[in-house]
Amino acid sequence: MEKKTTAAKPVVKTTAKEASKDTVKEAAVKSAPAKESVKETVAETKAATEAKAAAVAKEVGKKVVETKETVKDTAKKATEKVEAATKTAVKKAAAKKAAPKKEELKPEVFIQFQGQEAVVAEVIEKAKKQFEAEGHRASSIKSIQVYLKPEEYAAYYVINQKHAGRVDLF
Repeated sequence: MEKKTTAAKPVVKTTAKEASKDTVKEAAVKSAPAKESVKETVAETKAATEAKAAAVAKEVGKKVVETKETVKDTAKKATEKVEAATKTAVKKAAAKKAAPKKEELKPEVFIQFQGQEAVVAEVIEKAKKQFEAEGHRASSIKSIQVYLKPEEYAAYYVINQKHAGRVDLF
C-alpha cells in the first residue's frame, strides 16, 4: 500500500470580528448604489409632487377666479333686475298719480216760479241746517229727499226716512 500524501492546505484563520468588518464593508459598497437610487427616486417623487401641487394650485386659482366672476355676474344680474323692478314701480306710481280722478258730475239745478229763482243745492243746505237746529247731528244723515212745491213757496224734506220738515223755497 502506498501512502498518498496530501499537501497541506493552508488554513486561513479569520476572526469573527474581521469577518463582520469585511461583510459590513461589502454591504456598504453594495448599498451605495442603492442609496443613490433611493435618493434619486426621492428627488424625482419630490419634484413630481411639487409639480402636481403647482398644477392643483393653478387649477384652484382658476376656479376661484371663475367663481368670483360667476358671483359678480349673478350680483350684476340681480342688481339689473332690482333696477328694472324699481323703474317699473316708479312708472306705475307715476301713472297712478298722473291719472286724475274723474270728478263726479255735480249739476246745478235752478227752480223758477213767478219771477223768483232758487238753487236746489241751497234748499238742501237749508233743510240740513234745520235738521241740526232740531238737535240732531249732521253726521247722522244717511239719506235726504227734497220735494219742491213752488205754488206754496215751500220745500219739504225727509231725512233717513224718519224725520220730515219744511223750509221756505224762496
